[in-house]
Parts: sequence; C-alpha cells; structure tokens
Amino acid sequence: MENPHQLSIEDQLEHLEAMGIKLDTSTREKDLKTISTVGYYKLKEFAMAFDSSTGESQGQQIHFDNLTFNQLITRYYQDKNLRINVLHAIESIEVYLQNELAAILGEKYGPFGYLKYSNWCDRSIPKFEIESRQYKFKKSLLWQVKKSQIPDIKYTRNLNSDGFPTVWLMIDTLTIGSTISLLQSMSKTNLELLSNKFDCTPHELLSWLGCLNLVRNICCHNSDLVDIKFVTKPIVPEEFSDEILRVHDRYSNRIAIAIFIILRLMNSVNHKYDFSAIRRSLASIVNGNEDLAHILGFQSRNSLRKLPKSRGKHYHKGKHKK
Repeated sequence: MENPHQLSIEDQLEHLEAMGIKLDTSTREKDLKTISTVGYYKLKEFAMAFDSSTGESQGQQIHFDNLTFNQLITRYYQDKNLRINVLHAIESIEVYLQNELAAILGEKYGPFGYLKYSNWCDRSIPKFEIESRQYKFKKSLLWQVKKSQIPDIKYTRNLNSDGFPTVWLMIDTLTIGSTISLLQSMSKTNLELLSNKFDCTPHELLSWLGCLNLVRNICCHNSDLVDIKFVTKPIVPEEFSDEILRVHDRYSNRIAIAIFIILRLMNSVNHKYDFSAIRRSLASIVNGNEDLAHILGFQSRNSLRKLPKSRGKHYHKGKHKK
C-alpha cells in the first residue's frame, strides 16, 4: 500500500470540493487561508454531519450534501463559541464539586485521611481492587504534586512525611475525570453527602458528571461539540424532560441533554449564573429553524428560552427523587 503524501493547501481545497462542498471562486484566496488556519481534517470533521455516504467505505466515498464552504466555516466558528461558553460553565461546576468533596473528606477524616481508601470507600468493592485504586491514585498524585504550580503545595507544613499534600490542596491537582474516579470509590453515605450539595441522587450525580467530563474533553480539544451523540446516555434531568426531544419514547442523545444537565447542576453552584452566552451560541446555530433545534436534541426552538438570559433569572427547582 502506498503511503499517504502531503497535499498542498490548493489540493486540500480541491479535495473538499470533490467531496461535494460548494466553493465560491470569488473567495478562493480567503478559503485557502482558512484551510491553513483551521486545518483540512478539522474542517472535514465539522462537515461529517452532512455526509450522505453509508460510512462503510473507509472514507473513500464521502459526499457532503447541500454544504457550501462558507456554511462550513460559519458552522466551525459557531461551534467554537459554544465550546468556549459551555467550558466556562462546566469549570464553575467542577471547582464547586471539588471544593465540596475536599470539605467532606477533610471534616470526616482529617487532612491526610483521604490517603487511606478504607476510611471512606465503598466497602462492597473487593479489598484488592481498593488497594489497587489507592496505589494508582497515590502514584499519580505524587507526580501531580511534583509538577504543580500551587505555591502552598510545596511547603513542608502542608505535606505529610511521605510528601503527600493535605486534602484541601490535593483536590486542586485533580482533573474532573480523576475526581469522578474518586467518587466511584466512595461509600454510599459519603456520596450522598456530596450529591445533596447538588440536590440530586448519587446515581444522578455520577451520570451527569460522566456526561460533563466527556463534553469538557471535547471543548478542550477543539472537537465537534454541536454534533455530539452520547453512546452512554445520561439520566435526563426531570425538570427539563419536556424540553428534550423524544422519538418513539426515547430521549435524544444530542447536546441538548448536556445543556440541561449544566443548567440543573448550576442552580446549586450559582443560581444567578448568566446563560446568555450559551443561549446566543445555540440560537445562532438553530437560527429559528425547528428542524435544526430537533437535530440538537431540543423539543423545539422555544426550549432555548429555559436558559436564563440575564443574571438573577433562574428556573424553579422541584424536589428530586430520593
């Protein structure tokens, strides 16, 4: 098999045209500049929602229907704005989650009690598995401490004899993914203490955080968020079940469900959080089109109105199931 060879920018534009993307000859120089800035494969990724092929040809028969190059670029930047705004909201939830987790572990087990998993873990997990998780966590933590830029994490008064930081400093070294891993090891009692901070059940919290972790990774790696399809569908927030598209009694697995999860969790973090930027980004993509709203997983374009436009406006939260 012949190895792939590097294409010129002109060749890349011609390849996109050959796959069905319509070009405007008057903007050719601008289009070439765009490809060199954004990248051929990134643009192709954002065009895949328009692919009419069967997907069984190893990418050899891709054809994009009803898509101009200008529409593709608009779509890319609309998605970029959405990613930036969604990431801002998720980070607010992440920081609150980690601070509350550190407070629970610190209050119950002291500054270094978190290092002994048997103190706070789910006792139904086999002992060997717990010890394995504890070893991997502590090994990773020491590496994170070594490269951390947090000044206080270097002070000996904040470290134990093995060089591990207090729980209140440890928490700032974690990603949302490693935080979720800790939660998956927690006892039911401890997990309930944390989920109560979000006025939800432990099962809902883990489901929702798993969803946000995936969305966060997409946002951070410049990937296509607007066309996301969740393989493992998260629990639908009950308060917004009427705003998420249902087809044949099954809820959509598109971005709408993640947006309403963010809204649901944010009410516990900051009920005055301004969702207007996320709402504008989604409204720009939907552009008043009911079909586009359905593609994103919203029951209708009016579902976007559930996102508060200005600070101080938030939904009325009902009681969650215990």
